[in-house]
Amino acid sequence: MKWETVTSGIGQKVYALWDNGHKLLTLAFNSSSNFARIEYGEEKRAFIIRYEGLFKNKMVMRNEYGIRIGQISAERENMIALNDEKIFYTITNDKEPRLILYKESIDDPLAVCLLKLDNEKSILPSVRPSAITHSLLLTLSWYLFRAVGKEKIPELA
Repeated sequence: MKWETVTSGIGQKVYALWDNGHKLLTLAFNSSSNFARIEYGEEKRAFIIRYEGLFKNKMVMRNEYGIRIGQISAERENMIALNDEKIFYTITNDKEPRLILYKESIDDPLAVCLLKLDNEKSILPSVRPSAITHSLLLTLSWYLFRAVGKEKIPELA
């Protein structure tokens, strides 16, 4: 699987998640409003993805009704929490960065995803450089564990 930047506009970027030449989902993220639209198959969903907490150190994903469905915390360990599940992640610093999601051991990954993103800086100075990566992480985790279901996780190459 791999994330690629599809288009970019003023304050908005669109990313696509691909697997073996098939587009799995599209994420349109507006950095000025923290509003994200996710499309997969015939389904379209809306989310708010923003930093919250005392020091704005947790990125939280809320559904269209404002209910928290997931968060990323990178204080001590890189962790994604979706409802009652904890998933860990690491991003490699290779020539082509890879995102690895795992539960207990990095040697037994749940998903591996290439990150082929534009190296553009954000137009808005208030947006952290890691905000896009965290948004992609939350979206991928939500897609794999909520939208598709655990039994349908695609085979990894």
